[in-house]
Amino acid sequence: MYGAYARKSSESEDKQVQSIERQIDELLELQEKENLTLFDKPIEESKSAFSIGRDGFNRLIKLTEQGKINAWLCWHANRLSRNPIDAGIIIHLMDLGKLQHIRTPSRIYYNTPTDKMMLQIEFTMSKKDSDDKSIFVKSGLEKRYKKGFPNGKAPIGYLNDKTKERGNRDWLVDRNRYKKLKKLFNRFLEAKDSISSITAYARDQLELTTPKYKRLGGKLVGRSYVAHMLKNPIYAGFFYSLDRNGKQTTRRELHPSVPRLISEHEHIKILNILGSRVKPKMQLHQTLYYGRIKSPEGDTIGADLKFQMICDCKHKFAYRSKEKCPKCLIEIDKMQSPHYLSYIYYYNIKRRKDPNLKAKCIEESKIDEYLYQYFKSHFYVHPFLMKWAVKHLKDLKDMELNMHIEKEETYKAQLIEFQERKQRLLNLYTKGHIEEAIYLKEQSVIKNQETQLQQSPELIDWLSVIERYLNFGKESLSILENGHFDAKQELLDEFSSNLIWNEENLNVSNVKWLSVFEKGLKSVKAKYPQFEPENPTSFKGSKALFGTKCPIVLGWLDNVRTYLLQDKGFRDHWCMRTKKKRTNYF
Repeated sequence: MYGAYARKSSESEDKQVQSIERQIDELLELQEKENLTLFDKPIEESKSAFSIGRDGFNRLIKLTEQGKINAWLCWHANRLSRNPIDAGIIIHLMDLGKLQHIRTPSRIYYNTPTDKMMLQIEFTMSKKDSDDKSIFVKSGLEKRYKKGFPNGKAPIGYLNDKTKERGNRDWLVDRNRYKKLKKLFNRFLEAKDSISSITAYARDQLELTTPKYKRLGGKLVGRSYVAHMLKNPIYAGFFYSLDRNGKQTTRRELHPSVPRLISEHEHIKILNILGSRVKPKMQLHQTLYYGRIKSPEGDTIGADLKFQMICDCKHKFAYRSKEKCPKCLIEIDKMQSPHYLSYIYYYNIKRRKDPNLKAKCIEESKIDEYLYQYFKSHFYVHPFLMKWAVKHLKDLKDMELNMHIEKEETYKAQLIEFQERKQRLLNLYTKGHIEEAIYLKEQSVIKNQETQLQQSPELIDWLSVIERYLNFGKESLSILENGHFDAKQELLDEFSSNLIWNEENLNVSNVKWLSVFEKGLKSVKAKYPQFEPENPTSFKGSKALFGTKCPIVLGWLDNVRTYLLQDKGFRDHWCMRTKKKRTNYF
């Protein structure tokens, strides 16, 4: 009595193997030709034989152990096993006499030492084939991950570049869907939609459809599709992959050529809006001022995040640990127009832990407002003023270069003079015109003078540093008002400013050279009020102004350069970057 078995895995190991239907057709043809008796209809399997635990194969083993079948019928031996455990079970059944033989369209494996050896070789070869393919596939995936692309089809909004070979295809922008996705994400980031309402918006107004493939796609997006899309980090420019052992998760950055739909900060905001419904559950928060604000005593200021929502019934509640409104009991996912709210407060951690002290909080929006006004008054640089300042900076750099060349020439000339003096002194001593004591004394004097000779200082690229700060000053207001989280973070880091909060008021502590930058800029604006942000003058007919050297602007930039070069942090950074020894220039 035969038990027929057909397996076709959807994984890479069986890409070249016939389908289950084709396998069964060949087995039935063989049954009719050889007049074989089948116990039941063929057992079908759609799992990989690389690992143990296949339901169909286990059923085949059970029927054999029960004596209901004593022979197997399959398309090829590698359909039965690609791992040593299942292979051992098959040989063991033969050794017990419960499995008489295994028949395939090409040959029969009887319960004889030679045939069992051949069967073992077939199993071993199929195992090696699977291992080789696994290594090849994992190597290809790792190469693609390092290139900056996840495996598989491009997500909605992007397209695979079919001009390249499979496995090495970059992504192109699906312009129509990309624009619709931009609108969808922007709307959801307003925090006034549930998954149901945003899906309705995608279907009814945007008419967003899934990508069309041969047999699938081309239909309006569904609720689960939209939820998965919103949580997908690929739109923020990164993705996750497993290592070769399938255990450790690694974050990968998307290829720079692929445009980002949202920022990482906005991606985290979406995950926080979705709250406990995010799977896997994630607690991700980004606070702009944590680590950038301290108390006057240097105490750390911590961040406290509050997530609330207003239900359709107008009840406000914290939603992170809830699935429904506690008042009207409507599920959050089924709300038509929920309003998500998020607040970030900062507080003195040391004072909050002390029961004898009262710790106040300050909302992040108030810090935002304070910084905007501070940059507007102290660091904003008008675009025309920046052009004028850059012209003066280049003049300063040219002056410094000329002075450097002059000092280098003077230094070399003095070195030559000392060498000539030492040679003349040596000639007098060797000819006996002076005594040894006089020779040694004069030689020591020359050596001391040579030691005191200072070489021309090393040129440092302060020009690009000041230009960068001028550019940040020009862009500061737009960054603070409309910039992404990352841009704001970069602005604060570049200015190296520490916010000081004394439980009542905010202040800013700057390094010395930035204080000089701020003070000089204030003097320039006092002299030329048209550079203030409240006076957007067109500057028509003012070419003569920008074509001249202005002492107050030149003095401002010269002071900034001087204090910048005296700043130890900048000196250390420069020396580390150039890997050169510091000179007396500092």
